This record gives sequence, C-alpha cells and structure tokens, in this order.
Amino acid sequence: MSDEVNKKKEILIRRGDTISYDSEKLYRNNIEIPKIDGEEECTLDRAKAKKQVFYDTFFRQSFKHIVILAAAGTSLDNGSNKGKTRDGLWEDGVASINKVHNILWENETEKSQRITTEKDIESLLSHVLLMEKVDEAKASQLKPLREQLEKNIREACRLTLDVNNAPHKNFLDKITARKASEPRVQLFTTNYDTLFEQAAQEGGYAVIDGFSFTSPRIFSGRYFDYDIVQRERTRLKDEESFVSKVFHLYKMHGSLTWERTEQGRVQQVDSTESPLIVYPASDKYESSYEQPYFEMMSRFQQALRRENTLLIVLGFGFRDKHIQNVILEAVNQNPSFQLVIVNYNGNETINREELKEYFDGSEIKRNVSIVFDTFKNFTENFPENKTYSSNEESIQS
Repeated sequence: MSDEVNKKKEILIRRGDTISYDSEKLYRNNIEIPKIDGEEECTLDRAKAKKQVFYDTFFRQSFKHIVILAAAGTSLDNGSNKGKTRDGLWEDGVASINKVHNILWENETEKSQRITTEKDIESLLSHVLLMEKVDEAKASQLKPLREQLEKNIREACRLTLDVNNAPHKNFLDKITARKASEPRVQLFTTNYDTLFEQAAQEGGYAVIDGFSFTSPRIFSGRYFDYDIVQRERTRLKDEESFVSKVFHLYKMHGSLTWERTEQGRVQQVDSTESPLIVYPASDKYESSYEQPYFEMMSRFQQALRRENTLLIVLGFGFRDKHIQNVILEAVNQNPSFQLVIVNYNGNETINREELKEYFDGSEIKRNVSIVFDTFKNFTENFPENKTYSSNEESIQS
C-alpha cells in the first residue's frame, strides 16, 4: 500500500459513498474531489462539510422507531467531570493490579504481558474470578483486591453532569423532537452513571425506566409498556393525547442507583454502596440472562426487529459480544433496519478492524453507515427538527 493511501483518514463510510482525506486532497470512493474555484478550506474542513451533508439528509428522513445505544464514550464528553477510559480505570487501580499480578503470575506469561500492555482490566478481572473459583488458597488473597478494583470502577462512574459543557441534554432535545404520538425514543446504555438521568431532569423530561411510579420505586418490565397521556385533551379530541418530552431508558449493565433488597426485589435509590451493576468481566455474559438485565436485552432485541427502525450507536467499543450479536442479527435479517455507528478513537480515522463485522470484505453492508465523530460534535451537528423542538409542551420536574 502506498504512502499516499496510508495517510488517508476516513470520515464517512456508506455503501457506495466513502469520504476520506489526507493533508492535500479530499476523496470520494478514493477518487479525488477537486476544489471549486475560490474554495480555500483545508481538506479536513471540506471532509466535515461532506459529513454534514450526510447528517442533514439522512437524519431528516422519517424513521418510525428510533433506538440509541450509548456506551462509555458518551461519558467522556462531560466537560470537566468526564468518565474514564479503560486506561484510566487501569491507572486508578494500578496498586491493586500489581498485587493481583504478583499473586497470579510469579513469572511473566504471554497472557500477563498482553493484559498489562493493553491495560485490559476486563480480562484481568475475568481471570481473577476464575482463580477465585478454582484456587481456594489464592481466593482469600484475590477477593479483597478484586473488591477494591470494583470499588474504583464504581467511584469513577459517580459523575455529575457538567450542564454547561456536556451534550447530553442537547442530544435528548434533538433526538426526541418528533410527534408525541410517534413511538417513544428508546435509549439503551451500558453506562452505570446517571448522566442521561441528570440531563433528563435538567430538561424537564419524563423517563420511563422500568421502575414503578410510587415510592419505593420497584423494577418490573411491565412498566416499559406504560405511557403518559393528558386525560383532559384526550377527552376533547376523542383520541389519546400523548405528552411530549418522554423517552424510554434501559440500563443494560445496571446502575449506581439500583440495589437488590433482601426480598430479591430491584429498587431505585438515591445512593448505595452496593449498586446492582455488571462489572467488566467475562461473567457479564452470564449476568445478561438474569433479571433485570435479561429484560433489557430482550427489549433491545425486540426493538431492533421492528420495521423502519434506526439504531444510532454512540461511544461503543463493540467488545460486548452479546450486544453486538443482536445488532448484527438486525443488520443481516431486518430489511428495513438502518444502523449508524458514530466511531471515535485516537487514530483520527474510522477503525475498520474494530468494526469488521459490518463489512463484507472491503464493502460495507448495505444498511450500515459509519461516521467519525465525538458524541459532542455529533450532537452539535445533528439537524434540529424545529417543527417539534419548540412550542411542545414539557413536563416540569
């Protein structure tokens, strides 16, 4: 491959329409797009303009169902109080990790070197859990270290929304700007933090999250089937008058505000030292078949099987195979399904290797679009539907 091709950075990949650029030229499908007379923008700005055309045309289409999958990358865009990457979590727990390393591996192994080099805290915790089950002598040493690492993870996720810099509220405002009578936007997230809940409160939203509307708030999947209407208007119009500014929230790996009671019920609380969350380890796949996580996964699969559905994936690293398999099923089996992946990484170009399952060879699958963008920039550039974003009645918190 030539040096010229090596320099190319892909900013948009769609079937038959790949936009890339290097330091000198802009390309569509590897063919140079010549500058228009008088055009002085750099190639990056020209590439962003092409991406904006995609945003303005694609997202103004009518989709009956809109589904969001938001993962760790969305918490990184929280201004001064952002979440942490896998590397950041590793650095937080490095003292405990070194002790774990000494217990597990007296001498360096290929596995220990890979885990350390990649700062793969998920593989480390998975190995610790396995050793706790099979080696009773080491279990007593490993358990307190694992619990300390889990505590570090919890503390790293106790985030306060930076209302002046975080895009979460603006994102909710834009993505829910549609007729109230249309199906509610469904927001699925693997994050433990409460940034979207805080943004919803800031914006005066009603959130249908699977918990009862009485105190204490107890989880039951049936609450996802509820909606909110204005009874007076319903009587006048002889039809259901749905309240605006309502969306569904599904926390696929649990939340810092969930706990399990002694009676086995899942309830929502303001704060707890023992939150009901799935830690990053191999047993999270087993946990996904337990309640309430099974309810979330079941709803996610149902959502992607419906016709005329758009799924927008934000800040997701595609390491959770149980989630990726559901998305791939929709891509391959649902003819009216559309997938937009917002991919951001340190390489300044779309990561094809990370997303290889969404390609047939070098060709992207027909109903998949990939854009290189941060959550914040994506939100800022997402076209606003002013027909429904102003003059809509809201629920005040």
